[in-house]
Amino acid sequence: MDWDNVNLKSPYESSQNILDGYSFDTLLLEISCNLREINKETIIKQFEESLQSKIGSARDVFKANLKNILKEALRYRAMD
Repeated sequence: MDWDNVNLKSPYESSQNILDGYSFDTLLLEISCNLREINKETIIKQFEESLQSKIGSARDVFKANLKNILKEALRYRAMD
């Protein structure tokens, strides 16, 4: 799949998440691997950093596909 040119007419590609899931298991793995000191503040910081990274990635995919999104949104509107 080409994340810079998602085929929104494809049921598979259009069903893919723009923002990757983020589970408690993933957070716990990040905490155990990345933090020297584990406390509320460091956990919050790790979570915020991971969340911002995921938001940045989602924003990049969104921007790369804005033309595709616009085209499909207009096509959906015309179907109504």
